[in-house]
Amino acid sequence: MSEVVVVVVARAKPGSGDEALAAFAGVAVPTHAEEGCLTYALHRSVADPDEIVLVERWASREALDEHLASEHLAAFRAGSADLWAAPMQVVVTTPAPAGDPAKGSLAA
Repeated sequence: MSEVVVVVVARAKPGSGDEALAAFAGVAVPTHAEEGCLTYALHRSVADPDEIVLVERWASREALDEHLASEHLAAFRAGSADLWAAPMQVVVTTPAPAGDPAKGSLAA
């Protein structure tokens, strides 16, 4: 099993950044409790408060797939559908460490 890193860029409708951030934050506790969740970390764009960036680390693709099928994520999708200005950009990656091992990877 190989670790995967997911980067999600979500653009809320103008003026809805606080509500969008709260929607993502509402998923944090149950996501952190999932087996295989290594990181679920929210970020907000400095240049655009309506742009939310989520960085996730999962122990394996299988753990990510279980998360994607979870009830709390289904509730998030249904409850936040009207917040988004565009479809979320989701990129699933595998780590490719480079340079200084302490700085070239998201691994703890």
